[in-house]
Amino acid sequence: MGTRRKVLVLGSGYISEPVLEYLSRDGNIEITVGSDMKNQIEQLGKKYNINPVSMDICKQEEKLGFLVAKQDLVISLLPYVLHPLVAKACITNKVNMVTASYITPALKELEKSFPFSSFHLLQCGRCWHHNHW
Repeated sequence: MGTRRKVLVLGSGYISEPVLEYLSRDGNIEITVGSDMKNQIEQLGKKYNINPVSMDICKQEEKLGFLVAKQDLVISLLPYVLHPLVAKACITNKVNMVTASYITPALKELEKSFPFSSFHLLQCGRCWHHNHW
């Protein structure tokens, strides 16, 4: 058995189930799902071996930061307007982030805000690597 990796999946909508199914294929991945849709994460918890966390990232930024700090990777399946909030937590905690959305002006602004961070953001097949160490 290899090293156990920790992945935080944010969001519990339609796309989350295929992502969880894929991640669940590897027994060395510990999956945490964060969502404000408590019923949805409970249903996903019945089908997949996940750690469900009920949270509203807009109102619980400290909790988001605490969760992100314990991960090896964050997959944000949230609406694109929330990605900058997630990206800030990832940059602060030096945790890479994946999202299916595109790079928005708000995310481009983050690059200027964190000139000395090491951060990878993979979006729609593009990798935005920010590393000045």
